[in-house]
Amino acid sequence: MNVTQLTKRFGSFTALDDVSFELRPGCTSLLGENGAGKTTLLNLLARVTEPTSGKMSGHDHIRIGYLPQRPALYPSLTPVETIRYAAELTGTKHIDPVSLLKRVGLEPVDRPASNLSGGMRQRLGIAQALVHDPELLLLDEPVSALDPRGRREVLDLLSDLKRERMILYSTHVLPDAEEASDWVLLLRKGKLLMEGTVTDLLGSKSTIELRLFDDPTSEADWSTLAGVRRATRTGSTWTFESTDRDVAERAILHRVLELNVTVQSLHVGHPSLESLFLEVNA
Repeated sequence: MNVTQLTKRFGSFTALDDVSFELRPGCTSLLGENGAGKTTLLNLLARVTEPTSGKMSGHDHIRIGYLPQRPALYPSLTPVETIRYAAELTGTKHIDPVSLLKRVGLEPVDRPASNLSGGMRQRLGIAQALVHDPELLLLDEPVSALDPRGRREVLDLLSDLKRERMILYSTHVLPDAEEASDWVLLLRKGKLLMEGTVTDLLGSKSTIELRLFDDPTSEADWSTLAGVRRATRTGSTWTFESTDRDVAERAILHRVLELNVTVQSLHVGHPSLESLFLEVNA
């Protein structure tokens, strides 16, 4: 599925500005601050609204499930009644409401939606979006109302669901996005700033820390190495910012042998998705 130069304006305000990407099978997380355009993009893909310009191809004839930020539930219906009603609306036959509810971690309680907790309503919203077995599942902040255990269960559910469909979900819980996502889209003020796998995005920001016994080295020994962008020393630790982690690692180890120094420790680390998010939104 392809999104090409997608733009959405509300009067003089541009909510989404010339956004292009390919939505792949698996789970894609949509990251951005409030007002970045995440919900607008999900609404466009769900056909809730039309773009000002640009096009979306490949989703005209597929089943789409959509969970808005606040699940649209009839307050007087119980969870089982909600699923049965959604099945009638979508023309879905042979649905087992109890099994579907249990799949999202919700017991079929005999209480109307108006009396459910926020977390239970969120689970019910996810179940409602899955009633017709959608090929594309759009989720707007699916874990925002859940406690840690509930988030864990939803992440496990996403890992299961992404094997058989495309999932695009927006989130502010960045560690969850880092764990669950195959692909990441990062929006800022309506523009797509970055996209790629979590590994690619974080791998480009790798750091390497080196400690030596009786360290005789200086910045000049390290700063010109291939793959090293910057070498800084704090106390007894050298920190290397790398443009290419593998190249930098090999160059550093080669230099260690050249200098005939003794390594105390060598650690290769990655920043979190949260730190990358904060950096690009600074």
